[in-house]
Amino acid sequence: MKEIMTMRLMSKLLMTTLLASSVLSIACAKSEIVQNGSKLTHAQQHQKKLLEYVKRAISVNKDYKLKGIRIRQTKDVRDLPGWKVYFLDIDLELLKQKGKQITVHDKIFSNGKFIVRDFIDITSRSSLKDKLVPDMDSSFYRKDHLIYGKASAPNKIVVFSDPICPFCQGYLPGLLKAAKENPDKIALYYYHFPLLMLHKEAPTVIKAAMAAEKKGMKDVMQKVYAAKFNLDTSDEKKILAAFNKKMGTHITSKDIHTKDIEARYSFDKKYADKMMISGTPTVYFNGKKDFSRKKYLEVIKKK
Repeated sequence: MKEIMTMRLMSKLLMTTLLASSVLSIACAKSEIVQNGSKLTHAQQHQKKLLEYVKRAISVNKDYKLKGIRIRQTKDVRDLPGWKVYFLDIDLELLKQKGKQITVHDKIFSNGKFIVRDFIDITSRSSLKDKLVPDMDSSFYRKDHLIYGKASAPNKIVVFSDPICPFCQGYLPGLLKAAKENPDKIALYYYHFPLLMLHKEAPTVIKAAMAAEKKGMKDVMQKVYAAKFNLDTSDEKKILAAFNKKMGTHITSKDIHTKDIEARYSFDKKYADKMMISGTPTVYFNGKKDFSRKKYLEVIKKK
């Protein structure tokens, strides 16, 4: 949990640092930029200048040291001709935590001349930045995360969910059932994403579910969502007692703190951060975020 809070804090610090120069001209000079003996295209020149700007903005902070920065993905911004959103992966060394390194993910806008942090819709007062998300690559289609369906199925669905979240408890049973009953149509990949600030019991319930799967229990997540846990406590003993009673298991504290379970828990969090997940349930359908969360229904209706 401490690591998650650190990541969120670092994102806020980076945002504050970059906001210090919220609009900056980065117009490329007429002279061509040459790198490694090759002339860069106009787009490459622009990306190079954009990264240099972000590097300068981050370097002024004494709490962390920039180790690397990459543009992972770019997208055209609909309704704003000429503007693109750049999804950044920023590697930092935390100087006050014995050189600990983390990767923070952020977004920035540019039209080739100016950089801005966000656009606000005057009518709705909503942030454009909050609505734009990166597309998902095939690295998320991992065998150990395939909960139902065949990996060869034409429709790949990835869900990030918290078993304590009431919205997830209402939504996931239908999605899980559909994927289980349509293995040739849907490959469903499940990632745990506990909302720690809201659901104190989520980490223990999640790790207990992992332990149950490890012991050979079938359809664990279906049963967890059917149980509708809502304990409002962080007391591990109480949570495990409630879990075992409802699930008919005998999971112990030792079972949920093995290296493999802790590694899987951290892995899911890392991948959620990569996609900038902030709420649950979040669903991706064939690499694109499914804001409606209903595209799987169209698939199962087709003969």
